[in-house]
Amino acid sequence: MSNVIVTMYCLFLIFGMFLSDVAFSLENRSPEKELESQRAEFLRIEKQVWSTSDKDFATLIINLGDYPLVPYLIEKKILHGLTTKKVDQVSAFLKEYKDTPLERRVLRPWLRYLAKKNRKSLFTEFYAPMGDIKLTCRYLRYQLEDNVNKDQLYSQVADLWNVSKSQPKDCDPLFKKWKADGQLNEELILQRIAKAANGGQYSIIAYLRTLLPEDKKYLADLWYKTRKSPSTVKRLNVFKGHYPYIETEIISYGLGRLIWRNKAASIKTWERAQKKFTFTDEQQAHVANRFAISMAISRHQDAEYWLIKSELLEQDPEVLRWHLATLLKEQKWPSIINLIEKASPTLTRAHDYQYWLARSYAELGNDYKANELFKQLAGERHYYGFLASARLEQSFNFQNQPLVIEKEVIERLKQLPSAKRAFELKKLGRFHEARLEWRFVQQQLDDQERLASAVIASQWGWHDQAIFTFTNTGYLNDVNRRFPMAYSDILTKEAQRNKIDPEWAFAIARRESSFMSDAVSSAKAFGLMQVLPSTARYLEKKRVSNRALMNPNTNAKLGNKYLRYLMDKVDNNTLLATASYNAGWSRVKSWLPTSETVGADLWIETIPYRETRNYVKAVMAYKQIYQHQLFEISDSKTPQPIGNSVFGELVQMQIPITVGD
Repeated sequence: MSNVIVTMYCLFLIFGMFLSDVAFSLENRSPEKELESQRAEFLRIEKQVWSTSDKDFATLIINLGDYPLVPYLIEKKILHGLTTKKVDQVSAFLKEYKDTPLERRVLRPWLRYLAKKNRKSLFTEFYAPMGDIKLTCRYLRYQLEDNVNKDQLYSQVADLWNVSKSQPKDCDPLFKKWKADGQLNEELILQRIAKAANGGQYSIIAYLRTLLPEDKKYLADLWYKTRKSPSTVKRLNVFKGHYPYIETEIISYGLGRLIWRNKAASIKTWERAQKKFTFTDEQQAHVANRFAISMAISRHQDAEYWLIKSELLEQDPEVLRWHLATLLKEQKWPSIINLIEKASPTLTRAHDYQYWLARSYAELGNDYKANELFKQLAGERHYYGFLASARLEQSFNFQNQPLVIEKEVIERLKQLPSAKRAFELKKLGRFHEARLEWRFVQQQLDDQERLASAVIASQWGWHDQAIFTFTNTGYLNDVNRRFPMAYSDILTKEAQRNKIDPEWAFAIARRESSFMSDAVSSAKAFGLMQVLPSTARYLEKKRVSNRALMNPNTNAKLGNKYLRYLMDKVDNNTLLATASYNAGWSRVKSWLPTSETVGADLWIETIPYRETRNYVKAVMAYKQIYQHQLFEISDSKTPQPIGNSVFGELVQMQIPITVGD
């Protein structure tokens, strides 16, 4: 059945038209228009959907032929002036586009409408889970009213109630009935209080306290006070010992936070608390873990003691990493070897441990062992592999193995209805909807076809989707598609304008957004190079709109301008400027060595912020890859000297004590 016939079928079901009328329109429509013309006509129809009669609208749709976004127009028509009289239209549409993103676009507002009108039977008939808490609560409420599978339903309601934050008021009737049936118990209440205190919405503790019996209300008070002020745990007399397991949980939680503010008081309180209470192994490990990491970051004199103590209680990867960092700061090379070789191989076979094991052997003069390890690392394309290659003064192994997909497979996937819709939505700049359609496409594919879809996305210039798909499928050796020269003209131009390396600009954009021009971070940074509105305002001396920041040209201009600004702050040190782009230059200056210069690789490994540490490693590796690509494009006949490469310079670089003003 052709797309046009499917459209005719849908219109017949949805609008209740006579089949002969639609067939007549189909026979007499003008010849199929080119895609560009269809796109323009789609946009024109879209603007007048709400003011067009059903019959005229159907004619317009038929004249659009097999344009992929026709169902988006039908969706708009259905949702305009939604009433229960449209139940057949909704039902037909949902059946036609079942499991696609289009289904959710109609089903969610339809269910919300039915809930608002309290149309219980229709709501229950159409309901399907979609991650909407309000709708879920309404559905469970209706089910309980009908006494359907009460035991199973009560379990679902308990899961909805027992969360770390307030649920929507729409859930109150459901929870009221659930409580009235005697389902709420003290254990659930105390669990929710702990969740609210430990990183959740702790303001709800006051309400939860009212649900507890009198003799347990003090536990809610302790959780609340400890969340607001960890120093509460110093006053051990307020911990009465009536419910020791819960009280020790509060104390261990509080000490895990207090250690970052007052180390001496934390240690003293912990010593006293252990005499008064018996802590579980898990609680002891938690306290030791927090103490160890906090002291390692602050370079406390007792850091080594707590790191070892924590490792004896629990093999925590983060503690082991900070133990390594502590030893690196002090350059205790024999201790580093001892740490790595005695720790669990499951943890230490990772690239970072193997690199520092090699570095330690090299520092102690055992070049044979060091080079043996460096050679193993140098065979791979990653930060430590590039470091190892540079130390061996050998060429980098980029492991570029471009995917070759049969043309027939590519063309078949491009013809999938959701693929066509994704392409058109992308062309119209509707990236969110396009990504939803594209994810739906990939859900239908096997692993090999998903790789083909990554190639298609790359062909379309949809680089973020190509990058994500390669990562998700585990095929990482199609280097040019994973590290595309996207937005090459504007990134190169702006880099040159600001006198910075183009490969650096590419690396920053690749790390920040994977070249997603509409990317928005949790910190509200926007676009290609993830520029904050406040940064843009500072650079331009005027407000720059969020919409403008989504424009690749504007974003590349501001991102590169900011890189230049940071370079000026850190004496043109690209490594320090990279860290500053993520963490801020004033913070990076506080991380500089205090007494003597240190090697760049050692400094990177001891950056206290995990996010910044990983960010710098990624950008340096990406910069090396882009430097190689730009060198190849230059068609130079002379091989690039390793010493002039990104990592060739990095292994020679010393981080100074001070930079800038």
